[in-house]
Amino acid sequence: MRTPFLVDIEITTLCNLRCKHCYNHSGEKGMNMDLELVKNLMLKLKKLNICIFDIIGGEPFLYPYIFEMLEFAKRIDLNTMVNTNGTLITKEIIKKLKEANPFVKVGVSLDGSDPEINDLIRGNGNYKKTIDGINRLIENSFDVVLLFVVNKLNWKDFEDYINLAKKLGVNKIYVDRFIPVGRGKINEEKLDMNVKEWKTVLRFINEKINHYSKEIDFIVEDSISGKECSAGKNQISILIDGNVVPCGHFRYNKEFYLGNIFEEEIEKILLRIEENKFINYSPPECFICEKNCKGGCKFYSFLFWNGLNKPDPVICNYTVSPLKICL
Repeated sequence: MRTPFLVDIEITTLCNLRCKHCYNHSGEKGMNMDLELVKNLMLKLKKLNICIFDIIGGEPFLYPYIFEMLEFAKRIDLNTMVNTNGTLITKEIIKKLKEANPFVKVGVSLDGSDPEINDLIRGNGNYKKTIDGINRLIENSFDVVLLFVVNKLNWKDFEDYINLAKKLGVNKIYVDRFIPVGRGKINEEKLDMNVKEWKTVLRFINEKINHYSKEIDFIVEDSISGKECSAGKNQISILIDGNVVPCGHFRYNKEFYLGNIFEEEIEKILLRIEENKFINYSPPECFICEKNCKGGCKFYSFLFWNGLNKPDPVICNYTVSPLKICL
């Protein structure tokens, strides 16, 4: 049985923001995952020796049992990261977080180096709240990762964003590519680009990553770096309803569901994934190609071509040398 490097778990769909690029419709319908079920899953994943247990939402700090969950992760020594928009990180939250799990990594979503860019994507007034939250986390010695989703509105800002991270005292930046799904699909024209534009953007982003790689630890998604898609291989996502998907972008496509943790054990699902034809599939033309991408982002291929027989056109037109993807 192949154990994924990273497991995302969507513990809530509650959210105080309505970000334009959200691959869910977070905040529009509030649901929470049962705490005891989550703890049981955490124990199993610990035994499977996963590298990172990644708590996502929604906004995890709206989950009523977030601190109990983080305390349990500390108790069983499960390497855990929580992804937040940062706007709720008050002094009171910091105190509770330190008591529950001072070792947790905190990913903070920030999509611009200034309010004009960030708030255009994440909503007015949220830049300042997020920066305040980041500062509180840094002041209290939490391991912070900035989360940046490259899109039409913010890609030119990336170098200024890197310099902001250094100014804040953050030495890790996660870089992902906008994929039009969920609320992001509604805002596709504002955020997405054509293949030619994306090629220029990826060249720019990767040049900056390479230039600053001695100062910043970049965690780069395959959809940016041009490496083979890790969906279902090195990572899986568990949705609020228990369904397991190769990555969160597949949430609305039932034909790619891999199983449901409410109905069967995670070990059985992982065994099935190993034999899944889709996970190991590459388009026929990729077998005679010397590039290392093996078809690029599987979901974008499906989205663009309405099937999997052709590669991700963005990555197919731009492939770079492998970059670091591990936290």
